[in-house]
Amino acid sequence: MTINLLRTTFATAVLCTVAGIGALGQQGRGSAPAPAADWPMHNRDIRSTRYSPLDEINASNVDRLAVRWSYQVPGGGGGGTIAATTPLVVDGVMYFNAGSQLFALDGATGKELWTFQADPPFRGSGRGPVYADGRIYAFGNSELYAVDAKTGKPVQSFGQGGVVPIVRNALRLKYPGKYAEDLDPTTLGYSMTTPPSYFNGTLYLGMPFSDSLLPGGLVVAVDGVTGAIKWVFNTVPQGPQDDGWEITKDSFSGARYGAGIWVQPAIDPELGLIYVNTGNATPNYDGSSRKGLNLFTNSLLALRLDTGRLAWYFQAIHHDIWDWDLAAGPVLFDTTLGGRNIKGVGSLGKNCQAYFLDRETGKPLNPIVETVVPTQTDVPGEQVWPTQPVPYASSGQPLLPFCSTYPIVKDPELAKRVRPSYHPYQVNEFVITAPGNTGGSNYGSPSFSPRTGLFYATGKNDAWSIKVKPVGDSLKPGPGNQGHFAMIGERGETGVTPTQSIAAYEPATGRQVWHTELPGTNNCGSLVTAGDVVFQPSGMDLFALDARSGRELFRSSLKRGIRASPLTYQAGGRQYVAIIATNTVLVFALP
Repeated sequence: MTINLLRTTFATAVLCTVAGIGALGQQGRGSAPAPAADWPMHNRDIRSTRYSPLDEINASNVDRLAVRWSYQVPGGGGGGTIAATTPLVVDGVMYFNAGSQLFALDGATGKELWTFQADPPFRGSGRGPVYADGRIYAFGNSELYAVDAKTGKPVQSFGQGGVVPIVRNALRLKYPGKYAEDLDPTTLGYSMTTPPSYFNGTLYLGMPFSDSLLPGGLVVAVDGVTGAIKWVFNTVPQGPQDDGWEITKDSFSGARYGAGIWVQPAIDPELGLIYVNTGNATPNYDGSSRKGLNLFTNSLLALRLDTGRLAWYFQAIHHDIWDWDLAAGPVLFDTTLGGRNIKGVGSLGKNCQAYFLDRETGKPLNPIVETVVPTQTDVPGEQVWPTQPVPYASSGQPLLPFCSTYPIVKDPELAKRVRPSYHPYQVNEFVITAPGNTGGSNYGSPSFSPRTGLFYATGKNDAWSIKVKPVGDSLKPGPGNQGHFAMIGERGETGVTPTQSIAAYEPATGRQVWHTELPGTNNCGSLVTAGDVVFQPSGMDLFALDARSGRELFRSSLKRGIRASPLTYQAGGRQYVAIIATNTVLVFALP
């Protein structure tokens, strides 16, 4: 019994050429780029490009990389795990945290310089801290804290003793009188996973947890000196007091849950805009209690830096019943086409689709076509949205997905279970779909190289056999809440061995320049360098590919599970590439 996976797309009926877009305006000021040697943010820069101008390691010598040093977090990290963390490096010092515990190492040798532990301690397992103005800002499940980067001492001006209960403060400010002064947001399901972005003295951070029946995700602007909140935007407006209410009020029939933020925001200071991706609506797979488009779930939002007001929105998936968050990106890029300068923004979906928009207006760079999809379901009360936005290339053909969207089954009995993308689930019916439940692109950030002009997208090639099973009538808050029905997923029954793809797009045209399939799979993003090398983890291996052709140049087996995205930096005059595998930092260099 074997299953192959096909990278394909579909277009059964075209209704219109612009999907789920609303424009509302702009302003801004400039910012200094990070020094070439440093990696000061999760995605390196405020554009989230994951591009480094270092080129000591390049396509001609990357095959000579070897592990230079490693560091294992004692006891796995007193405040949680670092497994999904991308460390920072500034002035040759590496920083990373596990919840309330923060580490500083010599970037050239791995020697421990200092550690910090907040008191009282708290837990967290996010994707790492951010550096700005001599401070390291890190976070736990619901706390944000600031530490002096040189001394490892808490920044006393920030909140109380360097710590701000940021989720509680944001909720109480946004909805006065609704939340208790001593609220512990983790009891409601809040758990921060993504680092803030930083610009001009302000931290900008997003808060999930989409799957916990929370009333929207929060985007929060925080003063970098005091920790005071400047503004809060709710990604699912709850009432007239929330910006965007008039647009979204009729897009839910009942409770308005979901749209958490899983990845770091991107910033364009010249336009004065901040860009965030939002997650799925909840309950995840049962939309019977939330009929409608469910705005602004599964959306790319542009907000004004100074006020947090909505400038424009684009919804990639309407009335999501597949848990297909818009989970990777956004990435800002500048490119040219036919002599025209283009300011673009790109995001990836768990449906293996790439979306490229004008970042000033939110309009697609090429048509995104509302396409008829199947709607028949026996889930009581479900009203499947009849169309979904399908991206097209400038060639007039549907944009080629970056990972597999359809399983090809040779076994005739199993073949009866195969369903296309956007197929509604049926009660007690096993079906086989691709991409699987864990998505195509799932939290692993894409990258963009101004040298090649290419946008690098990563996604999983996978298939799942899935059944919807009734579980009762009550909707209770909690992680993974699926509503009246539970999803039972069986990857093994499909006979597929998951792999991972990385594809390079010319974002102005949507043309896919190359596509490489790698063994293994994980949720890790890529990085690209001025040496024209793309580093991409897959399975338990770290790969290096030629940025112009996708040809494999290097592979190292780490023999540990990888959930983190890599980084590169310079220390002591040498370039290093680093990645965390399980709870161990591994650092590579040339001989």
